[in-house]
Amino acid sequence: MPRKTSNTTSKTGKTGKKQSAGAAKAAAKSPATRKTPVKKPAASKKSAKAPGAGTAKVKAAAKAKTATKSKTTAKTKARVKSTPAPGKTTAAAVTARRATAGRPARLSREKVLAASMELLEQGPVEQFTLAKLAKSLDTVSMALYNYFPSRDALLEAIGDHICMQFEMPPAKPNQRWQDTLMQWLWTFKAHAERYPIVLKVMGVNGNSSPGWLRITLTVSRTLYAQGFRGHDLALHVWLFCSYAVAVVFNELLGSVFRSGISLSHIDKLEPDEQEFLLMLRKHNMTLTTDEVLELAFQQMISNLEREVERIQGS
Repeated sequence: MPRKTSNTTSKTGKTGKKQSAGAAKAAAKSPATRKTPVKKPAASKKSAKAPGAGTAKVKAAAKAKTATKSKTTAKTKARVKSTPAPGKTTAAAVTARRATAGRPARLSREKVLAASMELLEQGPVEQFTLAKLAKSLDTVSMALYNYFPSRDALLEAIGDHICMQFEMPPAKPNQRWQDTLMQWLWTFKAHAERYPIVLKVMGVNGNSSPGWLRITLTVSRTLYAQGFRGHDLALHVWLFCSYAVAVVFNELLGSVFRSGISLSHIDKLEPDEQEFLLMLRKHNMTLTTDEVLELAFQQMISNLEREVERIQGS
């Protein structure tokens, strides 16, 4: 009897196991209980064969990529830095622009004076403006005020600059005072020929520049040595220098009136007036500047000689 029970139990267990297995298979086939299998990424054949080598190459590739990115970023930053933002200008651009517009880097007092003298040689002083001067210097008018406070101050400075270039030649031993003044007159004439614009800028606003006073100093000292004093000295120095300026500049600038073209409107005069002027004109046209000035200078010296005799005889 015991053996029968054991067999029955064994059969029952096997049957239960079969039922359980069948139930499990049925449950697995059921849509409600079936799970979607998760696929693992397939490893590459190279990494499967040599995982260490693959890791090293990946790291090297990452480093190379990082280095390339750094270079690209650096170039981009440099490009952005060199490109000014809207409304802004780099220092290099400002420097370049100043070289072509605005106040030049090498603008100086001497350069302003030289450019002013060139403009004055091209036209009358009335047409001389700071705007024209600034344009010739490729700058702006306001930049000129760093050197001269006004147009008149600039004109005074030009006259003074020209007069300061005047130099008397060395006097000869025991030179007569007449020869000293004659030498002064011819030196002044040569200086006026060199700087014909000096007449345009002399005495702006009634001011005598230090340069002009220096020019007249030779005349003042010469007459002082001959006995002129005080009011008498001032009077004769003033007249002598005024005559010199008048005759020199009238000859240098007005000699054209001795040419034939100056009689182009003679027909508007009376017949007897025309006849007399035509007779004189042929001689006027033969006059030279040197002979005109020589006679004028001699007359000026002769007048002073009479005044010296008067002073020394009194």
